[in-house]
Amino acid sequence: MNRTDPAVSDVDPFAAVAPFYDLDLEGYDDDLFLYRQLASEAGGAVLELGCGTGRVARALADEGIEVVGVDLSSAMLSIARARLAGSNAAFHKSDFRTLDLGRRFPLVLIVLGGLQHMPTVDGVVVALEIASRHVTGDGLVVVDVEAPNADDFSPGPQPLVEHWTRVLDEGGTPSMVTKLVSVVAHPSEGMREVTWHFDVQSAEGELRRTTAQFDLRTLTLGELELSGRLAGLAISGAWGDYDFNAADDGAERLVVAFAAVEASDASATGGSAT
Repeated sequence: MNRTDPAVSDVDPFAAVAPFYDLDLEGYDDDLFLYRQLASEAGGAVLELGCGTGRVARALADEGIEVVGVDLSSAMLSIARARLAGSNAAFHKSDFRTLDLGRRFPLVLIVLGGLQHMPTVDGVVVALEIASRHVTGDGLVVVDVEAPNADDFSPGPQPLVEHWTRVLDEGGTPSMVTKLVSVVAHPSEGMREVTWHFDVQSAEGELRRTTAQFDLRTLTLGELELSGRLAGLAISGAWGDYDFNAADDGAERLVVAFAAVEASDASATGGSAT
């Protein structure tokens, strides 16, 4: 496989699909309650690594919370800045493995699979190290990834799947957009090659396709625990959904809260951050 490390690439990996990203997540707010609650308990500014178009940042800013968002994609950040113009939010373009904002936050978030974009296991550790350097001594780093499932460990290509068809309004001109996804799993590497196709049909019937390809890493709870330890973090809570239910083999998500090792050892919470 030809893996491109975004840390050494000037190419915006999501420029092509940024116009469709909010359409893809249209109506998705399952995780916002959890982040609002954690931010309220943290009682300070929130750092979001891999903020995309600002979906979570907006939900928190609407609550009066200061949000600092970081993303590698200029196209994504352009949308985020527009949607949060005038709010208590600031955005920075950076690979968050090399980030240094010179301040710490009581809550650091890596939401909706952002950590899965790391091309190597070392990248996972470095990303968590950066999160650790930006969280206060008694703060939390919260990571949300897809829970491992059987398809992740079945090698080879999976069938092309149509995810949805929705209406995209571009400047008052509606188009029909269909998202199709194909996945090729490489279990020995813990990686999946993912291809997104967005087929756009205009009102006049013209059809165009926009395609993006990227890799996603499958992360188990054990891998996250070890990566966190190497980054100076210890798990203080792990859930299988956004309602703080325990992670198990049937879960679709894996939401993990980390605390600094010293803080975790002192509190000995043993699995709950609430």
